[in-house]
Amino acid sequence: MRKTLVLASLLWLAGAAWAGGAELYAQNCASCHGPGGEGVAGVFPPLAGNPRAADAAYVARVVRNGLSGPLTVGDRTFNGSMPPFAQLSDADVEALAGYVAGRLAAGAAPAAGPGTTAAAAAGDPEAGRAYFLGKRRFARGATPCVACHDAPGTGALGGGTLGPDLSDAGTRFGAGLAQLLERPGFKVMRSLYGDRPLTPEEARDVAAFLASGSGAPAPAARGWRFAGLGALGTLLLFLVLFPFWPRQRESYRDRLLRRKA
Repeated sequence: MRKTLVLASLLWLAGAAWAGGAELYAQNCASCHGPGGEGVAGVFPPLAGNPRAADAAYVARVVRNGLSGPLTVGDRTFNGSMPPFAQLSDADVEALAGYVAGRLAAGAAPAAGPGTTAAAAAGDPEAGRAYFLGKRRFARGATPCVACHDAPGTGALGGGTLGPDLSDAGTRFGAGLAQLLERPGFKVMRSLYGDRPLTPEEARDVAAFLASGSGAPAPAARGWRFAGLGALGTLLLFLVLFPFWPRQRESYRDRLLRRKA
């Protein structure tokens, strides 16, 4: 009887730890690695079916210290960046690592079929450009991308500089770009879009717009843009004022004599 109670207590504690780990995973990891550990193609590796993720000690080290650079899982290479989660306590890290190693890593690895690529290709680049520039509002009220990012096709003034230039986003993230836009894994983007995420259709449209500009020359530096616009404005002002310039050189006495004549 005592052994049964001890075993039941251990099972209950393991279940409670996994439940806490599942909540921590949903709060800190699911936006990048997916709710089921499926990952994002080319950017964030899958945890389901990943032998590394089955090692709880390895998972705990990555959560504490972060990880960046090329990483190969199976026959696929990922080149994302994961920051250290210093805000998590040791108990949280252990619970999270236990959940990943005990639940997610044991799942089947997602199939690397053409479905994601086809979904990304289904987006409308023109609609995506309108969303990017804020000419069309996102359904859930998300901030237009141009407020923080620049990309080919944003016009003479370009976009913001808070975030990186997205000229090569289509090449860098490939078919996973739409999924990354729908579930952003970067800290600033999570704070902006966490409660106002893009719909799957909006994410595909913006991804199609960014993919259509990949390979194009990066937009000119903001300083050169404003310098060019300033020179153009000066030229237009000179052309407008030029007909009146001779009168500015005429003295007051000459004007009086001209009026009396």
